[in-house]
Amino acid sequence: MFKHILIPTDGSPVATKAIKAGVALAKEMGASVTGFYAIEPPPTHMYGEGYLAQRDLVEELERRAREVAQASVDEVSAAAKSAGVRCDTTIGKSVTPYKGIIAAAEDNKCDAVFMASNGHKGLTGLLLGSVTQKVLTHSKIPVLVFR
Repeated sequence: MFKHILIPTDGSPVATKAIKAGVALAKEMGASVTGFYAIEPPPTHMYGEGYLAQRDLVEELERRAREVAQASVDEVSAAAKSAGVRCDTTIGKSVTPYKGIIAAAEDNKCDAVFMASNGHKGLTGLLLGSVTQKVLTHSKIPVLVFR
């Protein structure tokens, strides 16, 4: 059914469960996977007038964000390798993670997105929305949500 599945991750325990399930689905279908992590840029007030951070602090935050991103996509790669599923990984910068996920799916020619549902609940969820909900709303390809 699917030939190439994007598995976005945020490094959370829920994402780890979704990675395992997504890789298992890919194996069952004979599909390949691409692991993806969206790095959000530091808040703009760190660069503009007002609250300014020292350059080395901003660089350290960016370095740590890249480390977390790499460890997160490495988790997808390791799960795929142990299951015998072909895997690529990619890390992107995106102001809004849902747009990064959709762009990564398009750029990598994926025909499905398999992701965890880890959004806010209740009033917070209504006000903020969740990354998963936004991907579901805006994606042009199927989105499978792991709960």
